This record gives sequence, C-alpha cells and structure tokens, in this order.
Amino acid sequence: MASFTISRKALSSFLGSFTKGTDNLAIRVGESNITVAVGALTHYLKRSVEVQESDAGKIFITDLTRLMTYLGTASASDVTVSQSGRGRALQVRAGKSSLELPTSSFVASEEQVPLIEKVIAKSESSMWTSFGPASLEASGNISGVDLYGLSKADKIVGSGLSCKVVYRPRDNELALMAKNTNKGKMFATAEVEAVSGTKESYESNFAHWLPELLTTVPDTVVQFHMGESAPLVIRDQDGSYLLLVFDQEVEA
Repeated sequence: MASFTISRKALSSFLGSFTKGTDNLAIRVGESNITVAVGALTHYLKRSVEVQESDAGKIFITDLTRLMTYLGTASASDVTVSQSGRGRALQVRAGKSSLELPTSSFVASEEQVPLIEKVIAKSESSMWTSFGPASLEASGNISGVDLYGLSKADKIVGSGLSCKVVYRPRDNELALMAKNTNKGKMFATAEVEAVSGTKESYESNFAHWLPELLTTVPDTVVQFHMGESAPLVIRDQDGSYLLLVFDQEVEA
C-alpha cells in the first residue's frame, strides 16, 4: 500500500500550488519524498517535497477540494495519507481525526504528463537549449521571489489578461507585463544573473495563466530558459521544481 507521513501544513502548502484549474492529482511516492506533476495544453508543473516516512507507490486524489478543506480544519501537526490502489478509497489520518474519500480511476491532470516528460527528457539531454522544435538559447539565474510581481494583476487590471516576458541579457533584466486592453497594464522587473543569450532581447507572449503559475516558483534562486516566441522554463537546482509555460498568445 502506498503511503506517506508529512507535516500537515507542508502538505497543505504543497497541494495548494496545484489547486487552480484542477481537482485531481496523482502523487508519486518515493523513498523520502513525494512528487506531483500536472500537464495541460497551457503548462506543465512538477514539484517534490520531502516526507517523514513512506511506502513507495502511487496515490490518486480525485477530490482535491475536500482534501484541502480537511487539512485546513484538522489540528494535528502531522498527517498520513495512504491508498491501496487506483480507484480505491483515499485514507487520510491526522491525529485522532481521519478522512476517507472515494476516488476515480481516471486522473485528468496526469493524462498529458507522459508525453510532455518524453520531450522534457530530450530537453534535459540538450541542457535546456531547446524544447521540442523551439530554441531556448537564453537563460539566467533569478530569485524566485522576484517573479511574484504580477501575482495580483487580475485583481488590479482585470481578468482576461495577456502577458509578456522580455529578457535583456546585457542589462541583466527580466521584465514582466500583464495587460488588459480596457483597464490598463501592470509591470514588474527583476535582476538576473545572465547565463546565456547573445541577442539584445528575447520576447514571448502568454495568456492569463502566467501570473498565477509564477507564484508556484520556490522563493530561492532558480534558473529560467527562454527564446524568441518560445516556451518559458523555470527550474530549481536540485530538480524538485520544474515549470514550463506553453500557452503563447500573440499580443494584439
């Protein structure tokens, strides 16, 4: 039976980064950590976190909202999650409290993951200089905190945003913009330790998913890779975090 024990607050924070747009997750349980990867036409996000104890396997969540609510109301410091197989009930115990949730054999958020991870493997072999047919010739190191500047853009300039990322290697600057044609624009800039990129600037356009996805970036130094009209890749140094934003939208 796959199972793991982890701090309740750590699990809530970890799962909370996946809640937007999905209510189902597949958790890969390893020897000392758990990993979740979600894939869609818009993006791919993978995160790992260390656990206290575990029995390797896979755990499937198909009612993430109820699980998050339970984690928020429980009082125990640690929580144990277990499942005997796909489609079986999810068992959650927090101290003297416990929760059992039915699950489905189908987890939509992982359907695209195997295909995306095949492309990722090739990108890793190329040291992230490409993703599929797209060239990722520019890269740099940046503090993850500096990517949170647009997190409230939808509340300030409205929904239906179009977003732009511009990297200027010579200026050691990454510029982010979120725009609503009728309500204004919001900007954020971040200092970069340039690693590669020979052009004056590189620019890619994305839809409204970008600001919220950037809030999932760890608050440590991360490395990004991008090109001209190409996906945006952000990864940490130990392999516990990887974000790819595919959703490109040409700005009107």
